[in-house]
Order: sequence, then C-alpha cells, then structure tokens
Amino acid sequence: MPLSPEDIEARRFAARKREIVERVLPVVEQGLGEDGSYLNLKLDRILHGASLAKSTFYRYFKDKNELLLALIDPVLEDVRVAATHPFDRGSAPTLAELSADLRRNFDIYRPHIPLLNALVEISYSDPAIRARFHQGFAEVHQTIGRHIAEGQRAGFVRAEVHPAQTAAWITWMAERGMSQLVANGDAAERDRLADSLATMVWHTLYGR
Repeated sequence: MPLSPEDIEARRFAARKREIVERVLPVVEQGLGEDGSYLNLKLDRILHGASLAKSTFYRYFKDKNELLLALIDPVLEDVRVAATHPFDRGSAPTLAELSADLRRNFDIYRPHIPLLNALVEISYSDPAIRARFHQGFAEVHQTIGRHIAEGQRAGFVRAEVHPAQTAAWITWMAERGMSQLVANGDAAERDRLADSLATMVWHTLYGR
C-alpha cells in the first residue's frame, strides 16, 4: 500500500530530526564537558557549534529541554545495552569475566557522563526529563532482577538475595559511581574501579 503524502512528510521530518540530533550531540557534550551545566549552556552556542539556524531548531524542538530528550534517547540505549550485557548469561561468570565486562562498560559510559549528568540536573525541574531518566535505568534494573531470579532458580545465584532490591542497589550504585568515580579516573584507576565493583557484585550474587 503506497504511503500517503502525510506519511511521507512525517518520515522526512523524523529523518531530518535524527540528522540534527546527530549533529548537535557532540556540540552539547563538548559544551557540557567545559561548563558542566546544561542550564548554563546557551542555545546560541549550541546552534553556532552545529551550524544550525535558530528557525530550523524551533521547527523540530520547542526548547532546550525537548532537545535534551531527543539527545538522550540513543545514549540511554547504548547505556542499557552495555549495562545489561554482564547479566545476559545463563550461568555465573568468573570474577575476571565480570570485571572485564564492567571495564568495557566504563569505556562505553564515560564519554556520555556529561550528558547523563545534564539529564539528572534538569530532572529536578522537568517531569518529562525525570520520567525519561528513571525509565532508562528501570530497564537495567529489571534485567538485573530477572537475571538474579532466574539464577536462583537455576542454582547459581545465592538464594538469600532479594532480586528486585539487590538489582536496584546494583543499578543505582553503578550509575552514581560512574558519574562520581569513573568520570575523572585515568585508565589504571578505571581498572581498579572495575575490579572493585566486580568484587562487590560477584560476592553478593554468586559467592559462597
């Protein structure tokens, strides 16, 4: 069935919006890395860095917060895939395997820390931003909780662990640790941080 003119226009609009998001993302992340605050990052600076006209911006976004929502979607998906990978298995990992998985996660997560911090910053004043932030990490929480429950049924996760509550601690401990610890650590420090987090998680879930 051929597409209607409205459908064609909607697809063109969505494709153009994705193109703008891809162009703007590195400009915003660089600005956040320098200034540390999304509130203080001026729209004119973003548009200048992305060579984007203000009229074009307002055709696709009503304001900077709506832009942030669009910017964060691909980032949260990258984070979700990376964060759930260590728990996408049907048996207990070795401590070394878990540490290596977490270390890879650090390298995926680290470039996006300024943008994720911006999401936290704006979430205090914008309910839509707050909901998107919690939704993104709720998927990580649920995946880890399922892994724990399934592992208990299979016998490789400790039976006394509470799946939902332990998954919540792992999720939010890691999320804040990325921002507070991993962001500024050099490669050797990130190795030690990965080993430390892996040790805590491994002994909590699998250790005897």
